[in-house]
Amino acid sequence: MNYREINSTQNEHIKLLAKLKEKKYRKEFNLALIEGWNIINEALQCGLLIEILTTKTNHLKLKNLNDVLLTISSEPILTKLSQNKNNQNIVGVIDLQKLIQQNNFDFSQNILLLENIQDPGNLGTLIRTGLGFCFTNIILYNHSVDLFNNKVLRASQGAIFKTAIKEVGLKEIKTLQLKHYKIITTGLKQERILLQDCRFNTNERHILALGNEGSGLSTTLQAISDYNVQIKINPQLESLNVAQAGTILMYEINRQMGEK
Repeated sequence: MNYREINSTQNEHIKLLAKLKEKKYRKEFNLALIEGWNIINEALQCGLLIEILTTKTNHLKLKNLNDVLLTISSEPILTKLSQNKNNQNIVGVIDLQKLIQQNNFDFSQNILLLENIQDPGNLGTLIRTGLGFCFTNIILYNHSVDLFNNKVLRASQGAIFKTAIKEVGLKEIKTLQLKHYKIITTGLKQERILLQDCRFNTNERHILALGNEGSGLSTTLQAISDYNVQIKINPQLESLNVAQAGTILMYEINRQMGEK
């Protein structure tokens, strides 16, 4: 186990790590901060951690850190690095380049396409739900919220490390559609099929496209849709939250795909 101790918030390494709270520095250094025991354990199992910073008391709980640098730190340092009000005094540093290298789509699985999702809680929840219902290929299209926003990471609960997530353009989406993927949309202005009336072919794979919380899917994606689906809800409610709608749709598609 590689081990060291840093106690000053003015340490140059700590200053560098604090910069990783901003997207531009995450992109520049190909590093990101994560925090909390659960997500750090998930990253550790996936071989993505390069450093853990924690207190002397906490470090006794850590095991199997063969290739991870352990930095014993003071609580003021961990508070400086944390983005949570109630931090657990443990912060991890992950290698984004390594994560990107693992992002290979499994084309036997369905795809979740997320267009311009802006709420980090929604994005993290949808990634977690995608893992739960076998939508383990995830496309971020048209400027969604930063994948390594702390709220996204917390909401995903480690699912971000077990799914293949890529930023993809329209040309690549159309190419996937040609390769036997059917695109499912939920546009309110198109002709729609009620979800309970849909029969998803078990011999096909699907791209479920979900759009921005306020404006929904772009007309560009709606124009290439194979199925436009509506979830029947109480007419007193205008619409469902995108994460709620996505959960219902992924569950039903996955349920039907399992009926062979």
